[in-house]
Amino acid sequence: MDMTKIAWKIPVLIRRILRCFYFLTIPAAFFLVEWFAFGFLAADGQNYWPLAFGGLWAVLLSGIVRAIPGGLARRIVFGILYFVSLLYAAVQTGYYLLFKQMLWISDFRYASEGSDYFSVLLSYPALWWLLLAVLLALGVLLIWKFPKPREEHWLWNTASILTAVIAACVCLLLPNAVFLHDRQITFAGSDYGRAQSAEAAYVNMFDCHRLYKVCGLYQTAVKDVYANFLYPLTPAYTQAQAAARQEIDEYFSQRGAHQSNPMTGIFEGKNVVLVLMESMDDWAIGEHTPTICRLMDEGINFTNFYTPGYGGVRTFNSEFCANTGSFLASTGGYAFDYVTNNFDHSLASQLKSLGYSTKTYHYNDPSFYSRGVFEPAMGYDEYVCYGDYSDPTDKWALYDEEFLFNEDTIREDFLRDGPKLNYIITRSAHLSYKYNEMLSYYALKQYPEYKGLTGNEEEDCMYVKAKIVDDLFARLIEELEADGELENTVIVAFTDHYTYGMDDQQLVMDRSGVDDALLVEKTPCFIWTPGGPDLEVTKTLNTADLLPTVLNLLGVKSELSYLGQDAFDENYVGYALFPNGSWVSQDIAYNVTGNKLMVLSEDAPEPTDEFLNRMSDIVMDFVRINNLILNTDYYKQ
Repeated sequence: MDMTKIAWKIPVLIRRILRCFYFLTIPAAFFLVEWFAFGFLAADGQNYWPLAFGGLWAVLLSGIVRAIPGGLARRIVFGILYFVSLLYAAVQTGYYLLFKQMLWISDFRYASEGSDYFSVLLSYPALWWLLLAVLLALGVLLIWKFPKPREEHWLWNTASILTAVIAACVCLLLPNAVFLHDRQITFAGSDYGRAQSAEAAYVNMFDCHRLYKVCGLYQTAVKDVYANFLYPLTPAYTQAQAAARQEIDEYFSQRGAHQSNPMTGIFEGKNVVLVLMESMDDWAIGEHTPTICRLMDEGINFTNFYTPGYGGVRTFNSEFCANTGSFLASTGGYAFDYVTNNFDHSLASQLKSLGYSTKTYHYNDPSFYSRGVFEPAMGYDEYVCYGDYSDPTDKWALYDEEFLFNEDTIREDFLRDGPKLNYIITRSAHLSYKYNEMLSYYALKQYPEYKGLTGNEEEDCMYVKAKIVDDLFARLIEELEADGELENTVIVAFTDHYTYGMDDQQLVMDRSGVDDALLVEKTPCFIWTPGGPDLEVTKTLNTADLLPTVLNLLGVKSELSYLGQDAFDENYVGYALFPNGSWVSQDIAYNVTGNKLMVLSEDAPEPTDEFLNRMSDIVMDFVRINNLILNTDYYKQ
């Protein structure tokens, strides 16, 4: 045996082994992106389907890379695919860490609205930053050391491309295996929750996180692109729109028309002050908010009012819903895309038809959530921005929630003559809840005794911020009374969402007195006028119910049907319905996460299979019709 020839072949063999090992790192890199997402988006570890899809997509993407001729072009394609995938994973996991939900790609345009709150990135776990840094370094390394075409064998390239084709076919077929497994395990022996099944999540695409848990990161992105960007360009979409409008008509027809009740018209002709209490959770209202407590005690207090999150943003979702009667589409979409929709059904439009003047008051720039355009689109005469009237040398002026009344021009505008709807958007209770955060810092300047009050920094900040919002209500009542308008004014106050901005969500649950994340979605809502009805409404309600309830109290007889229903309608049992299929009704709650059924009181009805199946259908119908109303511009008819 010629040892010299063998000695020469060993380095060549080693190089080939290393080259094969290197080639395997291309699909491995794509798979690691999926694995990174899985660690944060599927923390329960009970469902590994996303990793199965991720493995197939890793092979598919690496095959696409290898099919590109030329070393430079191949390197560029790999870099684009890899870093776009990593960016997508980083945004989705980062958003989920904060809000426990994922974004549709069209929702990414909301990123600019969150630029003022980049400090929350500091609250992300160190492991998230470490893994992201490792994956970034891996991508750079692979591009730097990318193999040259002459170093590759044609057989290896052909096998890679063929494997990619097979992987693509399997990706199309694998969902059916997920559906079959889901039916056999989750819904064995019962149809309950079929609407919350994996198949419903995959086909309906009502909730991005639920879709991810069925098919992983890559397939979620591809379905998103097709459904929300490509499909609307096809002729089939136009036909589907016409069918959707008919479906909405049938939905409202089956429910029946609204009937008058003893509460109809009790506030007829009164001025309306609508107040969005940013982040004012139910547990924050108490000894630190005496004015709000008094208004709740003396007025109509909705004690089971939920603010479900639809679309990509929580605040504007609730704001939009309270004003129009339906949520943003859960299937994604930038709200501004619907600015040309018809909003004759909105609160402002309905009251304007009765001679009301309508204005919105907020500190933020009109470009934020496009309010400067969207508020007029919803029927408001003007969006009044406090910043247009502030003294630039007074850096604390706009941190004062009472700036509305401290600035004479805005105060006179707010107290203008004639019937009016004034919509106030507060900001004081917004995240984050740290002593050195500017809103907290300003509030603690006014009430330094709150620092260290509870021994928990976040809790202290929430309570002092709630105190600032309470001061606004006290000032509002004072100004209305001084102007002689208090007796002729009804205050409608609601919250956009619970305190999701707190790092310690277990504390939020403890203070709210609940043991499930679904139940923290309950937030304050009340309606008050001097000498008005003193009622505690325990019926389960949601944000969509607020508009038809207010119209009923004002005696506004709209010819239009609304997704939500009047709280005082005896035929309405009351629901809180969430886009992921969860629901709360009649003291029974179902959280699709964990397939958890909860009986909330001894007076709750027996949760029979018939009842549970009916609720399963109700929540899916509600979410589907909600999405169709906005996407078809239904009220344009």
